[in-house]
Amino acid sequence: MTEEKTREQMLEALDIMLDEALPYGQRLEAYEYLLEDCGEIVDEMLGRSYSLDGDTGKMLMEVLAQYKGNKAVFMGLVSYLYKGDDVALFAKLIGSYGDEQGIQVLKTFCDEYEPDYNEYMELRNAVEELGGDFDLKEDFSDDPLYRYLKGLDEEDDRRSPFDGLWQEESEELEEDACLHSDGCSCEDEHDGDCCCNHEHHPERGGCACTHGEDAHGCSCGHSHGEGECRSHSHHGHCGDGGCGCSH
Repeated sequence: MTEEKTREQMLEALDIMLDEALPYGQRLEAYEYLLEDCGEIVDEMLGRSYSLDGDTGKMLMEVLAQYKGNKAVFMGLVSYLYKGDDVALFAKLIGSYGDEQGIQVLKTFCDEYEPDYNEYMELRNAVEELGGDFDLKEDFSDDPLYRYLKGLDEEDDRRSPFDGLWQEESEELEEDACLHSDGCSCEDEHDGDCCCNHEHHPERGGCACTHGEDAHGCSCGHSHGEGECRSHSHHGHCGDGGCGCSH
């Protein structure tokens, strides 16, 4: 069984919710506490609302909007609507409050204020919730939200900013390295020091060694100069009778 709230507990919760020096989580708990079964302190809440504005004032008006049938609360909601700080929120609160006078208030406001598309939709929904007809027309062809929802912008303009990101990175990698069919990634296909074994030097048959044409002692197995041994590192002179090389 839910414990009945006392007046003292309600007023304490009100003080906590309105104290901007307290942690927001603590204030939010007090806000939720006041949303139900606190009609006994509506007059106290109204009295505090007259000296408040900003987010704290809006928080208190959201609480007051839960207690129907109070003309002072209705007028407070209308006052916040005309402040223009959060038109969509207060249009919705007026619609849910249930006072039929809200129909004309909302339509007049829409006609005078020139709302954006989101605000317009909340105003229209609120009027219809109160049982009214909303016949006001607005041109939202330049409104970003309207254009997005209706698909009026070019596809390229609506792409996510992350589209193509990975493709651009891949293209940058391809520019940094030449890609051969077998996976070679040498950086310069004309570099004589390339170690990829591709035929960047047809005269060597694709030799991967880094020595010049007249180098001695090369162990690559190719002949780089006349009289040089192909397979032994004895400086191109086959003086050993047991040598198995071709010289």
